[in-house]
Amino acid sequence: MADYMLMVLEDEPAHAALPAKAVAELIEKRTAFEDELRRAGILKDSGQLRPSKDGKRIGRDGAHLDVKRGPFAEEGKALGAYFWIDAPTIDEAAKLAAVCPTLDVDEVDVRPVTKGELPEGTLDKPGKIFACAVLGNTATEDAWVKVMDRIDAETSERFPSDSFLGGVRLEPPRTGRRVATRGERRASFDGPFLESKEVIGGIFFLRMASIEEVVRWASETRFVVHGALEIRERWRT
Repeated sequence: MADYMLMVLEDEPAHAALPAKAVAELIEKRTAFEDELRRAGILKDSGQLRPSKDGKRIGRDGAHLDVKRGPFAEEGKALGAYFWIDAPTIDEAAKLAAVCPTLDVDEVDVRPVTKGELPEGTLDKPGKIFACAVLGNTATEDAWVKVMDRIDAETSERFPSDSFLGGVRLEPPRTGRRVATRGERRASFDGPFLESKEVIGGIFFLRMASIEEVVRWASETRFVVHGALEIRERWRT
């Protein structure tokens, strides 16, 4: 068994246009999907993120700190939900992604996990939890891997111990799959997926009082020197 992240890339305008009944039905289907993964003993974590209009993306251009407000959907589909699972192979993980409840315009990226940490019970405690997606923007995958290696080397021991809730680093895009609707069927495509402006290299979680506090912390880290962070709050149920 190996760890995989199923990352649901949502077409946010399409989701925003859904009537309330359709939204409730999608939530119900995703809850049932999550419960099925949990009963099978293969779910390590899952979460739904608030819309990207409520998020921020932070990077640096030399000495200049660049903080952008969402939404980010105009730059492509936005990460809306994730499922961290165990699966025997990427083929099996892609089969699960193919039955993950989504809209036809959504896609699901399946990426192997290089390494992950999830302290037991930390995500169940009260308080706001923010998902921070580590982004790299390069012309080639080899360059992207070097950026992620550098970020990892310079940040892995520098998380705030009282706020850090674990996370994952992902394998390069070429090792992944993308599941999307084509016509009337769900199809799986091999990576890489560098057509996106920025590619996710990992996700980690912080418990902090506000997104502004996360931005202040992130602005002093090497994440935003070599790449960027997209910060989104997790929905709490």
